[in-house]
Parts: sequence; structure tokens; C-alpha cells
Amino acid sequence: MNVYIKKVNRYVIYLISLFIISLGASLSIKANLGTSPLICIPYVSSLISNLSVGTTSFIFNILLIAIEIILLRKGFEKRQYLQIVIGTIFSVFIDFTLMLVNFINPTDYISQMIFLLISCVVMAFGVLLEIKTEVVFLPGDGFIVAISKVLKREFGKVKPYCDVSFVITAAILSFVFLGYLAGVREGTVISAIIIGPIVRIFKKYLGDYVDLIIEK
Repeated sequence: MNVYIKKVNRYVIYLISLFIISLGASLSIKANLGTSPLICIPYVSSLISNLSVGTTSFIFNILLIAIEIILLRKGFEKRQYLQIVIGTIFSVFIDFTLMLVNFINPTDYISQMIFLLISCVVMAFGVLLEIKTEVVFLPGDGFIVAISKVLKREFGKVKPYCDVSFVITAAILSFVFLGYLAGVREGTVISAIIIGPIVRIFKKYLGDYVDLIIEK
């Protein structure tokens, strides 16, 4: 029974991590200085299609999972099919958290930058929880893991290139279909640069406490 409770606890914390990451992504959208690489393609796609960011995020996640399966073939672990469920939940969280922060509309640059930095901190904490629970990859991370396995390179070395490719794709889509640059600004670069280091800081000072909560 104790093992079962620990497993349930781990999954609950993982779901909380998804909610926190989606909240950070929504705050980055509301900051309006460019979204994080994780959400820039779904955000631009939502502007093009008039669908919700959650809906376009779901479609994007399914596409990433399909690419993972094609790249890894038999090497794609069965438990990673859970990414479909996780991607769906995350997409719902995106739309829900966007409603929660709908009242946030910073009008000056300093306020926008403050909300952007808050979004980075929030996302970093969510990523820490996600990493610590070790349940299943978010589709974005799963895609990068698949690329790293195919290229036989470390995740950390492949991730920046994947992030850049997401950003470039979002920029191209916005120029082609909208006629202007949307979702990609200095905030995108800042998010890409500082979220990783913030996760490492959280891991150093909060990692042991998170482990205790997960194993409770």
C-alpha cells in the first residue's frame, strides 16, 4: 500500500509540474515580449488559425510524438506513448492558465519584462518538478531526446539547436502567414538562455526538499 501511495504521489506532483509549466508559458504570452521556445510555434499557429493556443499545442505535440516514433522505431519505449495523454493534459492546462492570467495586460516595457522574468522562474520550477518525478517526457523534451539518440549526442548539447529550430520555424510561419514577426522577440532569447540555469539553481537549493515530498 505504501508503494502505491508513493506512486500516486509522484503522479500528482507530475501533474502539478505540468500545470506550473503551462502557467509559466501563459505568463510569457501575456508579457508580450516573445514566448519561450516551448510554446512559440503553437502560439504563432494559434494566431494564424484562430484556434486556441491549447489546441495548436495539442496538434504540435502529436506531430512531435509522430516524429519520435519515426526516428526511434522499435527504440520508442511503450511507456512514452503516455506522451499523448500528457500532451493532451498540458494543452488543456495552457488554455486554462491563459484564462487565469487573462487580467494581466502589462502596458509598459518594464512591466512586460518583469512578467517575462516571472514566467521564466515559474517554468523553471515546473521543469524541476517534472525532472524529479521521472514519469514521462513532455513531447517537446521527448522529441529532443529522440534527436539526441539518433545523433548519439547528449541531450544538453542537442537542446539548444532544437530550441533555435523551433524559434526559426515560428518566425518563418509568422512572416509567411501573418506578414509580421509574432511570438518571437527578445523574451524568446531570454527564456532560452536563463530557464536552464534557473532550473540548476532550484535543483541545487530545492532538489533535496522536492525529493522528500515525492518520496513521502
